[in-house]
Amino acid sequence: MIYGWSGKILSINLSRRKTLHLDTMKHAEDYIGGRGIAAKLAWELVPPAIDAYDPRNPLIIMTGPLTGTLAPTSGRTIFCSVSPRVYPKPWYTHSTMGGLFGSELKYAGFDGIVIGGQSEEPVYLWINNGQVKLLSATDLWGLTVSEVAKKIRARHGLDIQLACIGPAGENLVRFAVISHPPENASGHSGFGAVMGSKKLKAIVIKGSGGVKIAKPAKFVEACRHAIEMSRTGPVDSALKVKLEYPIPATIPACAHSCSVNCRLGRVVYNIPRKFSEGEPIKARQTCCVGNLWIQREAPQGGYEGGGIKVPHVTGWEPEEGGVELHMLCDDLGIDLWSLLTLQPWFVRCIELGLQDFEGLKIRPRDADWFYTLLQSIAYRRGLGDILAEGMRRFIHQIENKLSEELIRLGVALEFGFGFPAHREGRIWDSEPLPFWVVSALMYATESRDPAIGTHSSFLHLAELFLYDRKLFLTKLRPIAAKLWGSEKAIEPSFEDKTQVTIWCQHRHVILDSLPLCDFSFPRLLKPLKDERSWINADYVYGDLEIEANLLSACTGYDISNFKLEKNAERTFNLERMILVQKFNRNRKTDEIVAPHFKLPCKTDGTNISMEKFRELLDHYYKFREWNADTGIPTNDKLRQIGLEICV
Repeated sequence: MIYGWSGKILSINLSRRKTLHLDTMKHAEDYIGGRGIAAKLAWELVPPAIDAYDPRNPLIIMTGPLTGTLAPTSGRTIFCSVSPRVYPKPWYTHSTMGGLFGSELKYAGFDGIVIGGQSEEPVYLWINNGQVKLLSATDLWGLTVSEVAKKIRARHGLDIQLACIGPAGENLVRFAVISHPPENASGHSGFGAVMGSKKLKAIVIKGSGGVKIAKPAKFVEACRHAIEMSRTGPVDSALKVKLEYPIPATIPACAHSCSVNCRLGRVVYNIPRKFSEGEPIKARQTCCVGNLWIQREAPQGGYEGGGIKVPHVTGWEPEEGGVELHMLCDDLGIDLWSLLTLQPWFVRCIELGLQDFEGLKIRPRDADWFYTLLQSIAYRRGLGDILAEGMRRFIHQIENKLSEELIRLGVALEFGFGFPAHREGRIWDSEPLPFWVVSALMYATESRDPAIGTHSSFLHLAELFLYDRKLFLTKLRPIAAKLWGSEKAIEPSFEDKTQVTIWCQHRHVILDSLPLCDFSFPRLLKPLKDERSWINADYVYGDLEIEANLLSACTGYDISNFKLEKNAERTFNLERMILVQKFNRNRKTDEIVAPHFKLPCKTDGTNISMEKFRELLDHYYKFREWNADTGIPTNDKLRQIGLEICV
């Protein structure tokens, strides 16, 4: 009997219009699920040096063993493929999405989907309780996400789940998303453009099955404990407000089985329309970066140092068009982070005396101008055709027309191989030592923005550190010694940060494989209700066995936290080998991000020289048992962790 899984992965070739079933269980025990199994499939399926738009590039969509169950925050779906966003050349990476799509896929009888080939005409995939059809999408091609959702639901019913692309994906915008309307997406990695290149407009699913649980009573107990331990989301930056947040009825959870209000969502009501005719918008929810689109009075960013200046990012109040701009981004299928890269760069152009660009008057804080700009990007019109290539490629194409500062600013905004800066201590987030150096090592050794999956494991601890440094160190030193073998691991220095980095990377893999949300897990700290409970707590260590207990009760596997981390190590090394053997990743590539961290940290002014950065990489490679000269895992290491592949 199979527990936690359906046991099948759907494989479909769009060129030949052929389907077959792969055995999930072949890899489930060694790779957990989700991101782990996707990496194993990618190792077998991705050809060397392949471009993102090559028909042979598979789009791998995976759930995990906890998907579709009661496990809190488990309603996430993992997307893996060669990403067109990666700069300077595409390589294999991953992305996640919340919502109900993954659960519906499990209920329809599949643990994942592998999509290869390229259709000659637009199609969509219809999965109905195990039955699979490719249907014509010629009438859907060119439609926005909301228009597609309306047509599909009229055709197949309101009880379906949908993932689709908008015009940005069709037109191969390198940061096009795969949308799961109304408010979820696989965003940063540009996989919407991969779907567009395959002429695949949508995946539509209807399922009425369930997920078998090996030990129901123990699983319910494990879920209750997980919910209790995760009843607070990220620690409030000021710790001045109550931290225990029941979810208001007006704010829906962002994914199946989510029991945590991480306070990233905002709902606004009855918004008058600025850009179109019709009734006021009844209600709209925003989340995370989406909040910035409707917060003119809450500017983000603002950085100056190292020869660059990053102007504050400001949105527009709902009645000024902020909600409609957010909706337009969603509808066109554009990554919402576009605001955080495009606006500050164009604002700086104006500050440096550049008022017009390629014949276009620059007005980046004007809602009408930005509305037109987003459309020009999605449909690749005029300047938008170049911007659709991403900031790094845009800068590269026109650098002979730019000042040195504007070039440096463009590079800084997307320094991490073409992904927007995020929690690296400079551009947007307050991440003093020791936090930014852990982020720096992750950026250097991963395939994309790594901070997207390590909020609770480490980076959100910066808020507690900034609240009271002495109190933070007193409470975290015992935990650092227990987990990472050194109290110095949590100190504001460069010492012993390799252990923390590798631990964060492995926890990210675990969460993406089960899957669970990184805003709630791992529970490094026990839940804290308020400021007083943080101050008075003698011991704040949480529970890192939660994930293993959920998985064991769900699947019947006898698994511990130690074994989970070993499985994660196997997956992380396999992903590294995919990049090494298929995309020529090496130490020289890793060092590309180092100059960014010569910029002084916006919070404490610290930075790192190239020489010191190389020392940190030496230590990281030694700890990983990778070759220090090449940054490639050694054959002995690969054999040790059960990867029978040779360098």
